Order: sequence, then C-alpha cells, then structure tokens
Amino acid sequence: MSEQDLKNIANVLSMAQSVAIMPHLNVDGDALGTSLALALALNSCHCQADVLLEEEVPAMLDFLPGQELIKKAPKDRYQVALNIDNGDITRLGGRLEVYNNAEVRLSIDHHATNKVEADISFVDTKAAATGEIVYRMLTQYMGLPVTQDIALCLYTAIITDTGGFRFSNTTPVTMEIAGELMKTGIDFTNANKMVFDRISYAKLFLMKQTMNSLMLFFNGKLAVSYLRWSDLASFNAKLEDTEGLVNIGRNLEGVEVSLFLKEEKPGSFKGSLRSNQYVDVAKVAERFGGGGHMRAAGFTAEGDLEDIVRALADAIRASLAGEA
Repeated sequence: MSEQDLKNIANVLSMAQSVAIMPHLNVDGDALGTSLALALALNSCHCQADVLLEEEVPAMLDFLPGQELIKKAPKDRYQVALNIDNGDITRLGGRLEVYNNAEVRLSIDHHATNKVEADISFVDTKAAATGEIVYRMLTQYMGLPVTQDIALCLYTAIITDTGGFRFSNTTPVTMEIAGELMKTGIDFTNANKMVFDRISYAKLFLMKQTMNSLMLFFNGKLAVSYLRWSDLASFNAKLEDTEGLVNIGRNLEGVEVSLFLKEEKPGSFKGSLRSNQYVDVAKVAERFGGGGHMRAAGFTAEGDLEDIVRALADAIRASLAGEA
C-alpha cells in the first residue's frame, strides 16, 4: 500500500461530515489513544466524529482526554466508518454493521497480518504504533493542529505499543514523533505511570497465579503460562487486569518465546505470544487463526488446555529450530 492511500484517507476525512471511529475489541492504548486523538482533531473542524466502543475504558487509560466523544449507541448511519489499529474485521464485534453500512469504509493499521477489506486501506508495518500513522496524517496531509489533548492521546498510543520505547519496533522516527508530542507540554511522566506502573489488587493476584502456572519447554526457550476461568472469576478480574501478563514469561532469562493463555469462558482461550529475538510469532499465530506482529501476536482457541498447549508447543518448536 502506497503513501497515496494515506493521502486519500486524509482527503475523505477532511470532507466528511460524520465519522465512526472503531478500534478493536479489548481496546488497548494504541487503539484508544489513536481513536480519541483523531476524533478530537476531526471535531475541531466541524465534523461529528464518534469513537464507538462496546466496553468500558480500561482504568489504565481513564486519564485520556476526549472520552466525551465515546459512544456505545451509534447513529443509524455514518458517512464514513474508520477501522483503526485492527487487522481482523471480526474484532469489531457488533459494530461491524456500522462499518458495512457506511457510505465509505476506511482502515488504518500497522499489523502485518491485516486482512480487513475497505474502500481505502493503509497499513504501515514499519510504524511502531498506529498513533505514528495518524500523527503523520494530521500534520502532513490534513494540516490540523496537534493540541495538547491530541498529543497526550498519541503519546499514550506510542508508549503502549513500544513498551515505553523498550521494544524492538521502536525507531528513530518513533522517538522524533514522541519528542514533538512532548513539546506541547503534556504530562508524559503521568502517562507512563498510568500505563505501566499502576495495577489493581486483582492484577496483583493474577500475576501470582500466572507465575505459579509457568512451565518451561525446550531447554527453557519456551515459557507457557495460563489463567483458568475460575482464576478470573475468583478475583473478579477485568480484561485489563490480564494485560501484560505474557511478559512474565518473556522476561525470564533464556526465554525466546512466551505463550500466555487466558480462559475467557469455559473451554475458550485467548492466546498471547511474545518473542525476544528471532521467532516470528505472527506466523505462529496465523496458523491458529490469529495474527499480529513479529514479536507480538495473538489468537483464540477452543478446546482442552493441554491439547492447545501441545499444538502451540509443536508449532513453536519448529520456529525455534528454524523450520518455519
């Protein structure tokens, strides 16, 4: 996809009178921060832009400005629908009807495994976060000012997907954009604290449970951990309380791949994959109907936990050996 596609998306948004902005389910900092930033920018120039969510804003992101633009009951029809930071259209959930009924369907993303159909789609896999793409679109192709509120949303988007600039997807461009956003005077220290340092009591207990479940395979190169449905129910946990638990395995010395399985309902698991240096976990996830990035990917699976772990371990073993 060419840069012209992003210019074309910018032109459509510049002329639109109503826009539905839809991030993926289980919204994270990149998806929500980017959505709110774009909604704030569009609403500043006489466009009604709504951010459509099907869930509550995670507590770690409740400091983001622009939340008054979030809607759970959409209009009957929007002129433009924008799928954002989402490579799998089914992850729009019940909002898919809004997307399909819009006059123009747009998609902006940075996942290599993106398969979303749109009238105009732009995917930049070199971007560390979708927030980088939207920053470029706002400043280069739409000429809209990046206010302090917009900057805070975009900065949060970027730190979320780069792990606070620690992940290998961080580039010089990432740092340059972050620097420009910081120049607006945002409280970036508080953003980092809210995203990375504040945890609930439920998450504290889930961290302990995850550590207790951790198993090592293939001479310590694969770490597998999980949470059962009963674990989540016992601690009255929210979806956000499981964010980042996959990193418990990844951060262990000698581990190349970390697999974390969360039983969202009996027999139904959400899987997260992370790698450190050389395994492309997006390819592993694709084999199980998922996708993502080289170093961070996800999938869903139905069945028995032991059978799922066995199948994933076989696929990961091949990747560790350079067979896939």
